[in-house]
Amino acid sequence: MSALMNRPSQLSGNGLRMSGSKAVAAKPMVRRAPRSSTIMAAAPSAGVQDKLAGLLKNNRSWAAEQAKIDPEYFTRLKDMQAPEYLWIGCADSRVPANTILGLNPGEVFVQRNVGNQASHRDMNCMSCIEFSVTALGVSTIIVCGHYNCGAVKAALTLPSKTPGLTNCWIADIRESRNQNMKELSTLSEEKQVEKLCEYNVLRQVYHVCTSPTVQQCWDEGKEMTVYGVVYSLEDGLLKQLAGPITSNKLLGTDNETAFVKETMKKSESGFFGAIKALFEEDKVEVTSKPVNTPVVPEYEKNNKNLSGQLADHAGWDQGRH
Repeated sequence: MSALMNRPSQLSGNGLRMSGSKAVAAKPMVRRAPRSSTIMAAAPSAGVQDKLAGLLKNNRSWAAEQAKIDPEYFTRLKDMQAPEYLWIGCADSRVPANTILGLNPGEVFVQRNVGNQASHRDMNCMSCIEFSVTALGVSTIIVCGHYNCGAVKAALTLPSKTPGLTNCWIADIRESRNQNMKELSTLSEEKQVEKLCEYNVLRQVYHVCTSPTVQQCWDEGKEMTVYGVVYSLEDGLLKQLAGPITSNKLLGTDNETAFVKETMKKSESGFFGAIKALFEEDKVEVTSKPVNTPVVPEYEKNNKNLSGQLADHAGWDQGRH
């Protein structure tokens, strides 16, 4: 009997629930109505602006203005995905690739992230490089950083000073800081930020050059050129830091740190400015053709002679470079 009393309640065939040795009337079952699958959007609170509505209005005005200026603009644009350039830049809202380069939509493929990173571990960036090159036929990759970059500023502090995932994301910039600590330590705080922005660009240029897609292009003899530039928010101008790099021979080394330091020396000495000035003034004859003809395919063949002339122009001791 005591065992029966300890059993859980059971429902008998006549609708009575047996509780211990007594039969009690079972409570009627109440069926709940199924929940609606429709999600009701909450009405915006009084005084809260619908910000998207304003953007949509701007979009309609822009589209109408574009069609008015050029009736074939959108018809042409929908079949125009054939960019020559891939731009790997910072997500900073003040650094829009098309605007800076003076290019229209469809003329530059863009990959942007915090701190213009191009790590081999970042599948987003690596797949972007692969797609742009193999599917779109991009033959020029530009890595662009910018001065006064927030990610670079954060990388100059202790890791614990940068919260959340950003702290992990900028670890590569911190590594660049550590590798160049001797040079950075002699600079003021403002100049440290500026110089680390440049070091970071060069590090990412090396990552792009050693990426599987670019290496495959060079191994197969395909045209692929990589540049590194940095953008000034103060005057809107780009400064060339590296390139044109069109082969492993021009990359110069399989050591990242050595590449960054050597390329920085060239940048600081005015190497790239010298190239530009010499070509513009017709002072360097790379081939028997006029110097204003495309020279990138022949650059590697004439690199040794060109470097010697540039060294003389800049007053270098070639033995040190």
